[in-house]
Formats: sequence, structure tokens, C-alpha cells
Amino acid sequence: MKYCVVTFYPGEQRIVVSKGTDILTAAIKAKIFLPSSCGGKGICGRCKVKILRGKIETEPTGKLTEQEKRQKIFLACRTFVEGNIDVELIPSTSIKYAFPHQIYEKGREFKILKMPLTEIFGFSPLVKKYFLRLQPPSALDSISDVERIFRGLQRYGINRPIMNLSTMRKIPLLLRESHWEITVSILNEEGNKRISIIEPGDTSKRNFGIAVDIGTTTISASLINLNDGNIMRTEVAYNKQGVYGEDVITRIIHAEKKQGLEQLHHMVVDTINELIQNLCVNCSVNLNEITCITCSGNTTMTHLLLKINPAFLRKEPCIPCANFFPAFEAAEVGIKINPSGVLGIVPCVSSYVGGDITAGVLVTGIYKAEKPQMLIDIGTNGEIVVGNKDWMLCCSASAGPAFEGTGVKCGTRAIPGAIQTFEINSGNPVVGTIENEQPEGICGSGYVEIIAELFENNIIDRSGRFLATNNRIQEGEDGPEYIVAEKGVNNEEKIVITQADIENLIRAKAAIFSGVTTLLKKAGLMMQDIDRIYIAGGFGNYLNIEKAITIGLLPDLPVEKFSFMGNTSLLGSIAFLLSVQARKIAQDIAAKMTYVDLSLENDYMAEYVAALFLPHTQTELFPTVRKK
Repeated sequence: MKYCVVTFYPGEQRIVVSKGTDILTAAIKAKIFLPSSCGGKGICGRCKVKILRGKIETEPTGKLTEQEKRQKIFLACRTFVEGNIDVELIPSTSIKYAFPHQIYEKGREFKILKMPLTEIFGFSPLVKKYFLRLQPPSALDSISDVERIFRGLQRYGINRPIMNLSTMRKIPLLLRESHWEITVSILNEEGNKRISIIEPGDTSKRNFGIAVDIGTTTISASLINLNDGNIMRTEVAYNKQGVYGEDVITRIIHAEKKQGLEQLHHMVVDTINELIQNLCVNCSVNLNEITCITCSGNTTMTHLLLKINPAFLRKEPCIPCANFFPAFEAAEVGIKINPSGVLGIVPCVSSYVGGDITAGVLVTGIYKAEKPQMLIDIGTNGEIVVGNKDWMLCCSASAGPAFEGTGVKCGTRAIPGAIQTFEINSGNPVVGTIENEQPEGICGSGYVEIIAELFENNIIDRSGRFLATNNRIQEGEDGPEYIVAEKGVNNEEKIVITQADIENLIRAKAAIFSGVTTLLKKAGLMMQDIDRIYIAGGFGNYLNIEKAITIGLLPDLPVEKFSFMGNTSLLGSIAFLLSVQARKIAQDIAAKMTYVDLSLENDYMAEYVAALFLPHTQTELFPTVRKK
């Protein structure tokens, strides 16, 4: 078999692959992550690269313009290596995937809480450290080594915790080499105390944990000091699984292929490990000092993290392997913290409502509300919960990743330079970017405002179609598009919203709103019966509520009924890490929620079709928009 060298620019990153390998696969092996919402089938047309030199073979796809063909631009998934080649990554499609890490401002996600999580749920972290100074054995004190440790732990009120064999094997030599001074890490579960780690000396002042939100599009991780509950730093990265498809169904299908499950598992674990490594480097923490990690994610992401076959999540009657999980050793799934560190999983509800929503209900407090409240997670899977302390219904509306800045031409995450506000003033657009940086793309909240402004200024009609000629509408490679802003210091590129983008975003908002109306009908409630609506998702902190109502994304209710909660999945994962009480409540929430399968609801498709207009076919549902 002949092997070839593929060199990716910028950066001169080289990878050796066998002849006939497609460039998308070569990029994945080189840890360069190109967008591929179709999973490498040549359908989405997004994995574009430029061939600088070398012999290739390619298949026609109909996804490239004549100009792109002249520039030697190809789809990576349909272009095959026939010799040593040089490949240039195209910034508009590749850079954010090749260099995925974006750092949150310290604590930004957590300013929305009225009080610290430890005050809400109490402080009792998943793993606690105890320093023991033991008396050496003697003729008069000849109890076993293990009993000696148990006796030391009794001073802290811990009675005979369990331990595994590998831990027990280390004890004889460790005790004597450390001169009988050790630190014991205890899995701090109600009714289940277990020794997870034994270390020489006093390491009790260095106890850290990681809380993770495993999103379909992005993964967020926080480093927590488990001695005081302080959130030290948070980072976020694109989920590397995205190269195999942008939605959970595409990834489940890929998992059914040979080596598919292994690939998806490796990608999510690799993303988490890189985030952990970055957090440790930036906070001067050693990996061995991280004693536990908690993960919250939808049911598919949870299965893939644990390398559990997800095939039956999408096959009738759509049954998960498990919704509730014991504490595992993180090393079992390949997560790189202390080799004996503990992995805790926030419990799931059903095949399409996972631990991320359990976490959201936990931190919003819906589970203890007197009046009906609602949680809307505006993300790829569009989960919705309605209920109170007595009952809860939930559903998944499958909105797609458009509101997370993926699958749209100039989309990006909520990063510095992302357009988050938009206004048309005297016919001219006025944009606001995160941290007032030069415009680099459009994030979810920016798309909401752009569509609302285009609609209110009669640039698009109720179906989202561009209307009469406007000096900022141009014909792009995919049809008409509106120039939102110029990109970069020299304004060399245009940031646009295309007709296809608008249609994509309208479908996404229709999925969410129709999920809301269907769930309310199921509960026998009217919009006005909802006491409070919590908005979660990657752009929750930036969403203009009035504009979201204008396009029909959110119900037309008084703005004071809405609360922005940001990344509730990450917040819930942190609470799960820090509190026994939070872990118990999360178990109760997951067991209490009733899942409503929208595909089995007779009214859902009619509700969805009715929502495919701005703001809605039934304009009486949006009285404040009608007045404009």
C-alpha cells in the first residue's frame, strides 16, 4: 500500500495517509476540524479546501461555483489523495474548526445566578480529601493497614468506606514510604462512601474538579476548587464530533458504521481532554490534583462519551441504554485527570431529553415552583420543559445548530467580534459586536435581530423572502443575500445573511415555537398561564427578547416574565459536582419528568407549519408585533 504526505497550511501540519484517502479524513487525523454537517457525504458543501500542489482525484458534487473550480477549491470529503499534496485551509470555513478554543470571560456565565450554587444547594463536593496522620503499628496496636485507615477516617465521621482492589494493593508500601501520613479522597455520595484515591503526604489543600457541558455543537468546561467551590476558569471548544455531522441523528448513523462509535467516542473525549489541559495550564493545576469530573449532555452525547451503542435511541420505540448512571472511574472512558479520579454523569430523561435539561431544571428551580414555569433551551436539539413542583412535561424540538452559529454562511459562536446587535437606521445597518471587536461573523442573537430588523423594514416578507431591490442586497453564489457588515480591518470581505440562512433560521424558530405550543396544549395550559420562562443556550445572555418575539421565536408575553440563564447545562453540571443535595434533586427531577414525543402528537406538524412565517400564521398570537 502506498502512503502519501498531506501538508495543511497555514501551519505546515503534516499527516501520512494511505493513497486514496479523502482529504476530510486526513484533516481529522491531523486534528484539523472542517465543517461537515452531512458527515462527509458531499451533500452540505461546507468542507471546502484549496489544493496548492499535488495529485488528487475528485468526484463532481455540484456544490462548487465555476470561480471556485478555477481557484482549485474542492470539497475535502470528495477529494482523494493520489500523491504528496499541499492543502490550504479556507478561513471562512476552516479556521474556527482548526483552532476551536475560545475562552469565556472568567465567571461571565455565572453572573445570572442570584446567589452562589453552594448557597442554593449546600457545599458537599463529589470528592472530598482528608489528611490522616496515623500511628504506626506496634506489638500493642497490630490492626491491619486498612483498619488503621478506617480508624483515622472515623474522626471525620466516615465509617468503613468501600474501596476497590487496585487501591488496596497500593496501601502497604504507600503507608510506610509516606511515614504513615496520607491523604484519602472519598467519593462523597449519600449512602455510598468510597475511597477513590490514596496519596502520600498532605495534599488536602489541592483538590479540584471539572464540570462539563457536552453540547452537540460545543463543549464547555469549568475548573472548580473543591475546597471552597470557587469557579476558577471556564473554556469552550467546538465538539470535534462535528466533522461527522451536526445533529445527533447523523452521528448515531455514523456510530453504526465500522469503527464509527470508536471515532465519535474518541472525538468527544479528545475535546474534553484538551479543555482540561488548557484549564490546568492556565490555572497552574496538575492533572493529578483533579479528583473528579461531572458531565451533563443530551442522551446521545452521554452514550457516545461512555462508548455505549446509541443505535436504539433512534429506532422505535427509541430506548436508551440507561438514564441513570453510577459513578465511574474517569480513566475508564479515557478522560485524563487523576488516574483514579471519579466521573459523575447528570441523569437523562429519555432518548431525546438528556442530562443537560435535567441540569437546566435543577438550576432554574422549576422543580420547586408553585406556578407553571417553562425552560426553553435554544440549541441544536431545542428542548423545552413546562411544569412546577407537582408535575413536569418535556420535549425535544430538533431546531438544528443555526442559532449556535453553525450551518449558516457567516455564523459563529458568541466570541469577540461576533455581531450580536443589529439595527437599520435611515436605511443603513448599525452593528454591535462582542467586546466591540472588528466584525468576524454573526452569532445567534445577531441573527435574531437581523431577521427582525429586515422584517420590520420590509426587506423580507412574512415567509422570509427578500422583497424589492435594496442597495445592500446582492446576488451571491447561493442566491440573494443581504450585506450586514464588512469583515476585517480592511473591509476586504462581506458578512452576509443569505436567503438560505433566513429559511434555515425560520425553520429553527418554528421548531422551537411549535414545541412550546404543543407542550402547552398537552398540559392544558394557555401562554398566559406561564408564570416565568427561562431561556437557556449559548446566546441566552445576549438575546433581545422583543426581537425574538418579533420573529416568533418566543411567545408574546411581557418581557418581565423572561429570565436569561445562559448555559444551564454547565451550571447544573457544576451544581452536581459541588453538592450531594443537588445530585439527589437531579435524580428526582429526571425520574419525575414525562417525555412527550412530538412525532406522535397529531397537532405538532400543523403547529410547525403554522410557525414557518414571521412571526406566525396566526398573527393574533403576537398582538404586540401586529401593532408595529
